[in-house]
Amino acid sequence: MVRVLEGAAAGAFLASSWAELYRQDPEATPYQSPEWLIGWAHQLPPTARPVIALCEDPARQVLAALPLACDQESDRVRTYALSAPMGEYVRAVGPAAEDLRVSASLARYLEELGFDGHHVDIAGLPAGGALARHLTPTEAAPAGRWHTSVTDCAEIRLPLAYEAMSRSTRRDHKRRQRAWDELARTRTVTYRRTRDSDELLTAYEVLADLHARRWAGHTTPAGSPHTPGASYWPAVLERCGTDTAFIATLSVDAQTVAAQLCLTRHRRAYSVVPAMDPHYKDLAPGHALLRRLAQDLAADGYEYLDLGRTVAGQHAYKDQYRPRWSKTVSAVSAPPPARLGPPGELARATAEPV
Repeated sequence: MVRVLEGAAAGAFLASSWAELYRQDPEATPYQSPEWLIGWAHQLPPTARPVIALCEDPARQVLAALPLACDQESDRVRTYALSAPMGEYVRAVGPAAEDLRVSASLARYLEELGFDGHHVDIAGLPAGGALARHLTPTEAAPAGRWHTSVTDCAEIRLPLAYEAMSRSTRRDHKRRQRAWDELARTRTVTYRRTRDSDELLTAYEVLADLHARRWAGHTTPAGSPHTPGASYWPAVLERCGTDTAFIATLSVDAQTVAAQLCLTRHRRAYSVVPAMDPHYKDLAPGHALLRRLAQDLAADGYEYLDLGRTVAGQHAYKDQYRPRWSKTVSAVSAPPPARLGPPGELARATAEPV
């Protein structure tokens, strides 16, 4: 069955029990880490509260938990994934998170929220995951409960297999590398990856400044959720610390020209926010940093670098690294139908026992 914790009770669960659920779930990403989620829970506006939907067995053992936020806005109640839209992958966490019966219970809970008038918006569900399959319309269950859309995501295997790339792609990489080799003959080119919290927070200030200069006077790409420079990012990163986050930078004569914030779990790194100095765009500093980062991570034992959500205009850039493409699903609840009698009791047990 599904039991729901809200507000302080949800926060206490995140602080006390989430780490063990996260440890038991090898498919969970750092976007489900307790540090990341607690950091964002502390940034919720006064009108919002954290919500944890727990799917439990008859003995009250937690099989999976879905972290949400509920915001009582002026004209509606909105329920969405905790850390959205910054969290690029959204999923339930726990030893049975991918069990179809468990995900069906969580899906019924979300559907009941929609029937009770909540605007439910769950974006970033891996398309192959159990919960996404329950929320995606099919011929047997056509659209009506949910409006869905998909977003491409890219992941590259480490070390980069340049020899497997097309001839034109290899030529482009070599051309850009020659330009940086030439620059290094007269200038000091430095690559760094942060190793402690002080370095992380200092590098974040530089990344935020680069991002602001890159997009000054321009509109950021449609679908890009990140707002580097906002006050909440340092607070979240300070909580994540070096166990979960790092920033890689590329500098020319001590001036940072590209930076990339990443999260990590096991042997995977997840790119969250890239930024570059527009004055160096002719040298493609983003590509230069990504090549050095991939080499550094491979040497450190990482097997994958996830380049994440891919918005319009980014496909060609990422395709140059022979990524494995996947999709995430965004599911938005349809307006509830007219109902007879009082609204359903959104109780903490809307789903059938598992």
